[in-house]
Amino acid sequence: MEQVEGDTLSDRLKNGPLPVDEAIEVARQIADALAADHERGIIHRDLKPANIKLTPGGTVKVLDFGLAKAVTSRTMATELSAMPTKVSGSVAGMVVGTAAYMSPEQ
Repeated sequence: MEQVEGDTLSDRLKNGPLPVDEAIEVARQIADALAADHERGIIHRDLKPANIKLTPGGTVKVLDFGLAKAVTSRTMATELSAMPTKVSGSVAGMVVGTAAYMSPEQ
């Protein structure tokens, strides 16, 4: 597992809002990371500022895939080496995620 140096987005926001240009770049990198995960059939399910790391070099890292869910897609590769590992699935009636950051439909 990679050790990621830097502050979380949550820590940075304690000092006030990010400048607009920096906020746009952070948001772009988060969106790119999530798009790459979704292409591989992985849904994060606990995206929040505490799970975003801002490295000293300006790279944004999405962390904590402990609640992630692997989903299947007809367009995904069926080769075993390309398939995400699924440890456990969702349970009906169970809330998974951080309530303040969950989408309304959840």
